[in-house]
Amino acid sequence: MRLIFLLVLALVVSIALVAFPNIADQALRLEAFGWVFETRQGAFIVALFVILFVIWLLRTLVSGLFAGPGHLWQSLRMGSRNRREKRLREALERWLNGDGDLDARLLKRSRKVLPDWALDLLTVMGTPAKDQPAPDPQADPMLTAMIARTVTSPVASPRPDPAVCKAHLKAWLAVSPNSALARSRMADVAEEEGNWQELVSLLEEIWKKGQQSAAGIKARLIHAYVKLAEADAEQALILLRKAHRLSPADGVVLLAYGRVQLANGESENARRLWLNHLQFNEDMAIATALLAVLKQGDTLKVYRKLERKVSGEISLSLRWLRAELAHACKLDGLAFEQMQMLTKEAGYAPALESMARWHEAAGEFAKAAQCFRQALERSRQGGTPE
Repeated sequence: MRLIFLLVLALVVSIALVAFPNIADQALRLEAFGWVFETRQGAFIVALFVILFVIWLLRTLVSGLFAGPGHLWQSLRMGSRNRREKRLREALERWLNGDGDLDARLLKRSRKVLPDWALDLLTVMGTPAKDQPAPDPQADPMLTAMIARTVTSPVASPRPDPAVCKAHLKAWLAVSPNSALARSRMADVAEEEGNWQELVSLLEEIWKKGQQSAAGIKARLIHAYVKLAEADAEQALILLRKAHRLSPADGVVLLAYGRVQLANGESENARRLWLNHLQFNEDMAIATALLAVLKQGDTLKVYRKLERKVSGEISLSLRWLRAELAHACKLDGLAFEQMQMLTKEAGYAPALESMARWHEAAGEFAKAAQCFRQALERSRQGGTPE
């Protein structure tokens, strides 16, 4: 490598001297120990490179003569083989860790290279996942990665126990801390075990390192935030706030986020959050939860506020909520009128169910049964918007 560098440097300097003859023709004078040496700059530089090349050639010949016949050729041959073997190993490590694909040209150049570790890899590839050995800290790092990749493969049959997979993945990450595939499969195991804290940590690290696209990891990370919030009440508000930032229109996140705010005494924030969502999004789960909250306060005031909104500019679930509030305020005529508009315009099944309950409370059982039957038919036909 050093020889190639010197030869390239000599070639570049020679081209520069030819391109700029004025510099090459300038006189150069050296005085030392009573000697005076005068020449041209160009000739001096070229001669210096020639002398360095001759010195290297003589050193190589002398070392080859002392080492015995054939040593020089063997050294050159082994040097090329070692380079090919090193490149093959690096390419295989990138492929094992999920950081790239194998280069077909590299494999073609490595046809005559069969390193000692290649036989071990072939043995691992031909062994089923259930028969793979336990992680060995003293093993070759690439062999450890290959075994872990085989054991944790999604298509492995029968699938090993999650604890076994986790042990192999820990060994894999120990030898390849930046492996995207190892971290992704560790997240799969954490989700399978229900270890939401570990799953959140892994997914956040994957996102931070850019090892997966945002579209591919966002939904999974939001799900992990919600599950961890259910298991850890102390962190619930922070976790759900993160999930809400990732997906502001996600109904599941908003419902859980609002409930946590209610539990923390932030009822006004929860009501505002849910109302803003219902104005443009169809979500009966949030509408039902919000109705229970609004009934605990001044329902007439809230109804009047919603009454000022134009029906065409709000979602069906918010119109349903407005009619339910009217009924809670004893404005039965308005409530029935608004629910009937929902059933005529959109065939809204929740509106039919509400009217059935109202008829039932009033003792009008025939009308209640008819509304329940119509609601059931609309639900079967998919009449309730998602």
